[in-house]
Amino acid sequence: MTTSLKSEPYPYLTTTEALEPSYYETLAARFPSYSDILSMKGYKDPKQIIGRSNILLHMGGIRAFEDNTLIDPVWQEFLRVHYSYDFFRQIIDLLGDGIRQSYPDMEQRLGKNLEELTFQHRDIEDKGADLWVDIQFSINTPVREPSRVRARHVDDPNKLFVGLFYLPTPEDDSIGGDLEICRWRGEPLFKNPYVPGQGIANTHIHDEQSDLVNTVEYSANTLAMFVNSPMAIHGVTERQPTPHIRRYINIIAGFNEPLYDFDQYQEKLKPWALTMGGTGRK
Repeated sequence: MTTSLKSEPYPYLTTTEALEPSYYETLAARFPSYSDILSMKGYKDPKQIIGRSNILLHMGGIRAFEDNTLIDPVWQEFLRVHYSYDFFRQIIDLLGDGIRQSYPDMEQRLGKNLEELTFQHRDIEDKGADLWVDIQFSINTPVREPSRVRARHVDDPNKLFVGLFYLPTPEDDSIGGDLEICRWRGEPLFKNPYVPGQGIANTHIHDEQSDLVNTVEYSANTLAMFVNSPMAIHGVTERQPTPHIRRYINIIAGFNEPLYDFDQYQEKLKPWALTMGGTGRK
C-alpha cells in the first residue's frame, strides 16, 4: 500500500494497492453484475438503460441488507466493516487535518471534535446522528462515442468527504475515466443559471475556469478521497468507446445542512435572464 496525502489545491489522498491483493481480487470478481445493478435499481425492463452510452448508475449499500440475494456475502461483510465507526475513525485520522483546514470553525460550531461525531446511513430514518454516510456500488455504462460521464464540478455543499475505490474488470483495456484534481483559475464562481425554488444550483465548472493539477488513474485497487468544499473541483476524463463498464465504490459522508454558503460563490443573474433563458452575461 502506498498512500499520498496532499493539502493543495484542496485536501485529498490517493492510495494504490488499497486492499490486500487476494482480497481485492475476490471483491472484484464478485462485484454485482451490470444486470444485477439494473435489477436493484428497479428497472423492470433493462432496455431502458442498456444501450445508453456512458451514464452513471448508483446503488446504495443499504440494499445489501434489505435484499441480499444479489449481493455476494464477501461484499456484505465489506459493507459491514466500512459502515463501522472504526472505518470512520480511520478516515478522520487521514483527512481530519484537511477537514480542519477547509472548515476551521467546524468543531466549534458542532460543539465536539471530529472524532466524536456520530453517524448513520443516509437512507434510514433520522435518528439524530451528526452526519450521514453512504457506500454505493457505482458504474458508468459502456461508451459508444468519446464522452465525459461528469465534467469538472464541485459536489453538493452538504457533503463532507468523498471516496472513490476503483474495481475495473481484468479485461478492461479502456482509455479514460480517470479522476481529475483541479484548482480554480481565479476566484471561485459558479456561472450556471440559478433558478429559485429548484434547490442547489448546478455546480458544473467551465474548463476555462480551472487548471488541472493531478490525475488519478482508473486502475485496479486504487482509492482516492478528498474533502469537499468550494475549492474541491474534480471531474472524470473523457472515456473512449469501450464495451466495458467503469466500476467503483463511492464513499460519501455529509450533513443535512450545507457546510458553506453556496450563494456566496454563485454568479447572480439579471432578472431578464431568468425569464429569457439567458446567462445574464455579455
